[in-house]
Amino acid sequence: MPPNPILICAPSDPLRQQLESLLSAAGYATSLALTPGDAVTILGDAEIDLIVAEGLAVSGAIPTIRRASPSHAPLLVIAPAGDVESHIAFLEAGADDVVAAEFVRSELDARVEALLIRAGRIRTGAPSGQPAGEIIVFISPKGGVGTTTLAVNTAVLLAGGTRTPNSGRDPVLLVDLDLQFGQVATHLNLNPHFDIAGLAADDQALGDAGIASSFLTSHSSGVSVLAAPANPEADFGISVDQLERAISVLRPRFEQIVVDCGSRLDPRTLWMLEQADTHVFVIFPEIAALRAMSLLLGFLAETATLRARSLFVINHIFPKEMLKTRDIENLLRTRPASEIPYTEVEMIRSVNEGVPVVISHPTSPVALAIRQLAQAIIGVETRATPARARKAGGFRIGRR
Repeated sequence: MPPNPILICAPSDPLRQQLESLLSAAGYATSLALTPGDAVTILGDAEIDLIVAEGLAVSGAIPTIRRASPSHAPLLVIAPAGDVESHIAFLEAGADDVVAAEFVRSELDARVEALLIRAGRIRTGAPSGQPAGEIIVFISPKGGVGTTTLAVNTAVLLAGGTRTPNSGRDPVLLVDLDLQFGQVATHLNLNPHFDIAGLAADDQALGDAGIASSFLTSHSSGVSVLAAPANPEADFGISVDQLERAISVLRPRFEQIVVDCGSRLDPRTLWMLEQADTHVFVIFPEIAALRAMSLLLGFLAETATLRARSLFVINHIFPKEMLKTRDIENLLRTRPASEIPYTEVEMIRSVNEGVPVVISHPTSPVALAIRQLAQAIIGVETRATPARARKAGGFRIGRR
């Protein structure tokens, strides 16, 4: 059966585009109406499972809209933020639910699905609130430990083996969420003409997947890159809502989305962590870094609603082993998904030349360890990194 058809009634262009983008990204089939009169006409001609309407537009017309639906489709009203009286008025007029205009995607998803379930209208094949595109977030509370290098190389590996036949989706989107000094493009020797700041500032692109895709830069590996801003000052102009709309509009196009969050914790990073399916925490094996990781994990446990599985990666960026792997396992109470060995030359050359090591040296111990991480991400069981590779060490990179 087709996905649930939803009618959006909203004369306000930004709200109408936002609703269409979010609901389409979640897999629903949408129809648009600018006025209550248009909504009544559509309801008489088409099968609609749910109506989402801008409150100020349908104020006084709710009973008329309800009567126009032959199947008695439930009505969700978008009310002005902070106006409690209007919330009550809409409910008294016949709305099934009301949400404030400052809603976030997860709240909209939950309210829409709840109304469909309550009305017995969930269809076979309808979304469960999770759009296409698995999200994998790389983060470390300590900078300079190879987070970007691991994210880039993992994205390249995933792009080479994750496309689902006949899915119609591209393999991997790599998002640089280090919004001040991100270097994903440098690691891939790319010179992007557009970046995430430009996408965030383009309201039309945030509602249109085709336009949003024009802000991406393609790499020969098959990875599409949403680059960090060229100007660090642009960081302050990107809001959580803009990031949410950007990810929502692009997510259905890709099999997987790899996000490099660097080492900065802010509301946008927290939102990204909450959306993720997999967290990859990059660990440098020394006491201060482990303490920072412990603080990060404790903070996330108390303040964020996380549903993702967590993978830990030990990255040996110096030749001398500072802590034993078993000590780290005891502290984290889990085994690392992979252990990246130290290398004298390959990784430095890889970063400087902008060629991922999994391409330039695919059989090296470093590349094999990153491959093990990629396999863990897609759920392939692997044996532990060979002892001789662990003894060799990990990346020697002075920056991310």
